[in-house]
Amino acid sequence: MSERNLTLSTGCKDGFPIFIGYFPTAMAFGLVVKNLGLRLWEAVLFSVTNFAGSGQFLAASLIGSGALLAELFISVLLINLRYTFMGAEVARRLEDGITGMKRALIAHGTTDEVFSISLMNPGRLPASYMAGLELTSYAGWVSGTALGFLVGLVLPPALQLAVGVTIYAMFSSLLAQEFRKKGIKVLLIAAISAGTHSVLTLLLGVKIGWSFVVSMLLASFIGSLIIREDV
Repeated sequence: MSERNLTLSTGCKDGFPIFIGYFPTAMAFGLVVKNLGLRLWEAVLFSVTNFAGSGQFLAASLIGSGALLAELFISVLLINLRYTFMGAEVARRLEDGITGMKRALIAHGTTDEVFSISLMNPGRLPASYMAGLELTSYAGWVSGTALGFLVGLVLPPALQLAVGVTIYAMFSSLLAQEFRKKGIKVLLIAAISAGTHSVLTLLLGVKIGWSFVVSMLLASFIGSLIIREDV
């Protein structure tokens, strides 16, 4: 992007495509957690406090499988760990004088898409622009969750259960993006992780939450050895 005046209005305009993309996925999430037995306010609070699609779908899957709180905490922490690095880069690009609670709120609103769009702008990022970008995206996710839950109240049970495939679609899209960027090694790592998870759960009887944690850590370790990022 060429340099331009980054205002609240500009942020809202840049965030609108993210709103459109988040809304249907969030509706699917609202349906999924409704089927888990959550109430409307709990579903909305889930999205308000997390704002992380892949992490929330993973958490929903683990809740549905009866995972322990510790399993849930570690699994979601690991899958959302990438936001630590994204947040650090966004923080480095913020205008001077943005401190304290403002930084914390910007960090909460930093998702993959927000990160990509914000860093396409040259120069420093003002708080007003980040507020417009993140609030618009956030509104799409939270409102989509609420509407999805309400739609689930009138959909037939068979259609509600079918929404469960959204979890697999979400992670398949993430895998496809990594494969496009890093090649066949990504598929090898995914296969190792899936194979480990299958052996632990099906053959050794390890609970699904802990099996996921072990599989993710093993895949991350192997990935760090065989995939080198250009600096």
